[in-house]
Amino acid sequence: MVAGVTLAVAAFILLFYKQLLFVTFDPDVAPIFGVRTGFVDSLFALALAATIVASINVVGVTLIAATLIIPATTARLLTDSFARMLVLSSLLGAVSGGVGMYLSYWLDISSGATIVLLEAAIFVVVFVVSAITGRRQVWAPAPADRAMPTQAFDD
Repeated sequence: MVAGVTLAVAAFILLFYKQLLFVTFDPDVAPIFGVRTGFVDSLFALALAATIVASINVVGVTLIAATLIIPATTARLLTDSFARMLVLSSLLGAVSGGVGMYLSYWLDISSGATIVLLEAAIFVVVFVVSAITGRRQVWAPAPADRAMPTQAFDD
């Protein structure tokens, strides 16, 4: 069941990528360009609900939010491109899920907690490396003399 839901959600994201991007970052202008925002929002809510329902058995109710948010946040630290972020977050989630399930089996511990702790460890490593390399300004706001970009992503 989980594999079927995963493929369906991946197909939805591939088919509606541009509409999702438009609705996410400019929902007021999207209808002017012919994007049916209500329809896209409804499909996105259904995809998210299906993902949550499929994940409940593996991760548990309390850890679902972490398994959905941590890979996306980690991917955001690694790239500014929305398309690359989607691919990276999917890969991070899949690898963390697979390795976490494997570790939980061999260590005889809870699978959900193992997956979330593995994702959190990956996030911490990426966060520290990006802070050290200067990829992101971690604790300081942007200097006043530099203009902030107007777009959130470089797509």
